[in-house]
Amino acid sequence: MVFTFMDRESNVTNACVCKHWSDIALDLLWKNVDNLLQLINLLAPVHISRGYYMFVKLPDANAWLRFQHYAKRVRTLRFCDNTEDTGVQLRLRPIFDDIARTRTALDILPNLHTLEWLTYQDNCMELSVLFMHTRVKHFVLSVPSDPEQSRLAFFTDICARMPHLTELDLRIPFAMSNIEDDILALLRGLPNLRKVVFPEYHLTSKVVSQLSQLRRIGVVQFEHGDAQGCGSVQDVESFEPTLSEGAFRSLWDLSLTARLTDVDRFLNKSFAPINLTTLFVNTCWIQSPRHLHTLLSTLLDNCQLLSSLYLELLYLTEQHEEQITPELQINFSTLKPLLSFPNLTTFELTHEYPVDITLAEIEELARNWPSLERLSLNCEPLVMDHFTLDLRALLPFARYCPKLRKLGLFLNATTVDMPDVRELGLRPFPALRTLSVGVSKVQEEEPVALFLSQVCPLGCEIEFGVTWLRSPGFPLLVLASVADRCLAWESVKRLLPSLIKLRREERKRTKRLVEEVEDLRIRSRLLTEKRNLKTDDSCVIS
Repeated sequence: MVFTFMDRESNVTNACVCKHWSDIALDLLWKNVDNLLQLINLLAPVHISRGYYMFVKLPDANAWLRFQHYAKRVRTLRFCDNTEDTGVQLRLRPIFDDIARTRTALDILPNLHTLEWLTYQDNCMELSVLFMHTRVKHFVLSVPSDPEQSRLAFFTDICARMPHLTELDLRIPFAMSNIEDDILALLRGLPNLRKVVFPEYHLTSKVVSQLSQLRRIGVVQFEHGDAQGCGSVQDVESFEPTLSEGAFRSLWDLSLTARLTDVDRFLNKSFAPINLTTLFVNTCWIQSPRHLHTLLSTLLDNCQLLSSLYLELLYLTEQHEEQITPELQINFSTLKPLLSFPNLTTFELTHEYPVDITLAEIEELARNWPSLERLSLNCEPLVMDHFTLDLRALLPFARYCPKLRKLGLFLNATTVDMPDVRELGLRPFPALRTLSVGVSKVQEEEPVALFLSQVCPLGCEIEFGVTWLRSPGFPLLVLASVADRCLAWESVKRLLPSLIKLRREERKRTKRLVEEVEDLRIRSRLLTEKRNLKTDDSCVIS
């Protein structure tokens, strides 16, 4: 346990102390390998000749026997092309060929359970086959960027060599339509999958239909970002998976990119996944509040176990709107079905317009949702100058939601006419760890920080900024406005910890003074009672 907290250099030293220490330190040193060349050097010294990595001397049986002392300790192997040296795999090919010819056992890393192969070259992707075997459970693969090349033969190798994979993470930098048939064949050959991760726009109708047939699949998700890749929105323009009896019998976590009407239809199908506990819905089309209300009602009827719901309803265009279209604005009535979910503890919403909700409605929401743990009511809208809430919106959650760990609201953060929290008898949030303000507006940094110090506990982080800037094309005026608001919240964040500490010390001093006053009152009462007792006990002789 002590060795796990030490850095690599210290454990290298530990490995030289004695045999017992050596075994423990070496297990930690070689458990996760990020530098493949460093591992190969244990087999035989490597040098560069004519631009290629090569062995100084071909490894013999004794070299392989010595190498197994280290190889058996490797649990995770991660190989990634360095962005500064994208040809490193190509130059390693001679070494891979020598390893394949001279190895004394089929499984080079016999206890490997996680293989990550992140490559940018098609002709090097198959080099990962050398480390595949039946005990590998987790596989992360970056597919090179040529969409025209078939990967079916390589995917067939994956199924044959790693048939017991339970987690598959595919990073694909082009549209799913270019590789869909190969992906379907891959999924058919891996019946034990429990978790799959795809890039955005890759969970098409056919892919979801195929996944529904995997008996053990529990998590189906996609990830944003360049590292994961990105597909084409046209591939998910229509979402109509085919489900048969026994579909998604183990599914509990699902992420989708689709229209709300398509998701609603999907969840109303026979054999739909009704045991979901986590659902993430992403849509990049204009969606009406009526469709959202219908989806929430469907989830309430069909998915009683749902505990976490994430809705990202952003319609991003280069033409930035500054005015709200009222019929497209989400209000409290739209979200009211949330209060009837029996197990829902997390809800996060992102939309281009601020939520139209009043302080009274916030009070009702908090009062009727005491089990709430995470809530984000669109704290980063694209239209940033329409406010219905101020800092008073925090108080109902402090009063009624003792388990709340994250709260995200879009606020006009002003302390004008704000009540004194102490006069209301409110204590700080007992469990809050993150207050997410997105692009909320700060009137004055110091008064806002003073108010927040009354309700935020020590260690609570102020989170601000936006996630939708990953999409290009926004006007410079919008970006400047976001930057100004983030700068103001940075000042609040800097002031808050010191003010919270001062508030805690003030409360402690007040508590001590109250205790002293109470003690004096008790003493005074006792003295008064004693004096009265002596007066009553006096004896008069007549």
